[in-house]
Amino acid sequence: MNNIITLTTDWGTSDNYLAIFKAHLLREDVSLQTIDITHHIPSNNIARAAFLLKTAYHYFPKNSVHIIDISWQHQQNELKYRIATQNGAETTNTLPFLDCLAFRYNEHYFLCENNGIISLLCNQFEINEVVKLPIDERYVHFTTFKAIPYYVKTAADLAKGVSLKKIGKKYDINCIETIPDTPPIISESEECDIISFNAQHIDNYGNIITNLHKDLFEKVAKGRTRFDFHHTSLGIVKKHKIATSYNETMKSSLLFLFGHSQYLEILMKYAPFNKLLLEHNASHNMLDWRFTIYFNY
Repeated sequence: MNNIITLTTDWGTSDNYLAIFKAHLLREDVSLQTIDITHHIPSNNIARAAFLLKTAYHYFPKNSVHIIDISWQHQQNELKYRIATQNGAETTNTLPFLDCLAFRYNEHYFLCENNGIISLLCNQFEINEVVKLPIDERYVHFTTFKAIPYYVKTAADLAKGVSLKKIGKKYDINCIETIPDTPPIISESEECDIISFNAQHIDNYGNIITNLHKDLFEKVAKGRTRFDFHHTSLGIVKKHKIATSYNETMKSSLLFLFGHSQYLEILMKYAPFNKLLLEHNASHNMLDWRFTIYFNY
């Protein structure tokens, strides 16, 4: 039991949504500590939200409660919803991708909509327990602010040590929505081992954080410290190595390192790397950026 609740949303901070939500948490228990992971997720971008939370939550004490409120649905589910609304509100209540869930994973609690974000946060089959959240009748008038009637009381109860089974109805783990991932691709041969991978986040400094995890990098590197790097806009940049800090001096203007997220970061020391790619005619869609590392030394 602890009284820590984190928030990851796309609400922004220029409106009063955040203040109103925190006000309702404090009405439940004035001792609750709310920590903002971020409220500047691009609208409906559950992949970005999942990345930022999954690389931060484990730094918090065990049994912390993590609320994620990002509204997004897959195209097929959007179509199902439109059809269901034509048949009345009771029909939409049977759609599993609209369910609000609470689950326990890795000794932490998470609250979110069943829109696929869970599959981006963790392996659903490693979840310890999951329940469907009931609506809090005190707040049914918040028809456009779903987080208040579903998450406020639940988060406060979990922070007090109330068990999941007392909070909601047991949920079939097979009903959790999943989204196909795009993991790095590995190609191994006697001449050269290759990893191709994508960007998944651009931080405030213009550094690109990729989906290549340190564990996978080291597995393919097999102790080799030098590699060639390729991106379509830049061509091949030869003989790089992993830096140990942002201040490390390298012959090239590019730095490669594993930061606190444990995913490979690519950056320029005194300029935003993402702008360099755009200047070299890279796609404006970050998800199209494909990088390749060659271990051939």
